[in-house]
Amino acid sequence: MGQWRGFGCVVKYLSKFLRENNIPHHVGAWIEIPNPHRPRIAIHIGHWAFAKPDHKARIQIGYLVTEGKVKKEGLSWLRRYNYIITPSRWVKERLEEVGLHVDAIILHGIDTQLFKPMNLPKFIDVLSVGIWESHFDDRKFMKKVVDVAFPYTCHIHTRNTVKYEELPKLYNMSRVYLSLSGAEAFNIPVLEAMACGLPIVYNNAPATNEIAVGVGVKPTKIYETQGLVSFTIHEPNFQKIREELHKLLRDEKRMKELGKKARERALKYDYRITYRKFLEFI
Repeated sequence: MGQWRGFGCVVKYLSKFLRENNIPHHVGAWIEIPNPHRPRIAIHIGHWAFAKPDHKARIQIGYLVTEGKVKKEGLSWLRRYNYIITPSRWVKERLEEVGLHVDAIILHGIDTQLFKPMNLPKFIDVLSVGIWESHFDDRKFMKKVVDVAFPYTCHIHTRNTVKYEELPKLYNMSRVYLSLSGAEAFNIPVLEAMACGLPIVYNNAPATNEIAVGVGVKPTKIYETQGLVSFTIHEPNFQKIREELHKLLRDEKRMKELGKKARERALKYDYRITYRKFLEFI
């Protein structure tokens, strides 16, 4: 999805927050907050298996995610962090399962002044946003969106073909946001959709179910994938989600009510609010 999706989105917003709070920093492979001679603080943002502390900064902060079990093979570097922060309760629990201490949950934030309701015509009934570039992305079940939405119109946004600043228009030209994802550490597109006032129909899986406002449907089964980077897949109940989605699309009043509640909830996730807690660590 490009640099403004996933980890890139988190880095950009955290950097923006630090800049607005007059905290000098450098953005590279991680965010560095310097002293006159060497980095004083390094904030590593990413998946636990790839965000490894360096040896330069005195204070190492891991802002870590995972969509599955944390493997013990990573404990040697994970224990080198002075502070570990997660974006959801679910990620916190996965890290604690292997004996790591999590210092805080700091929710991902977006700009709710950019992502907001707009008075635009609705050309799309069902919108779904998510990376779909390799077998790792099959956990998002993007291939199933058309089947679940049919015969309603849908748009599946999987590549960085729309400028980030224009994404709010895409959301606002849609009636309902659909998330089939079976494994997330947070789910930024759901938050963006909520901020634009869209009702959400979603697979009731972590950590989407920690933020989503709308209609959640219980998964049919849960299983683990193999490998160092593994996923705890909560397989969607596609038939039930389809029924709930179509029922909602026929109920304009309910869509409006859920959309209003979604916007109200999303305002709490503005980056100016969520990232304020980082000041305690830096």
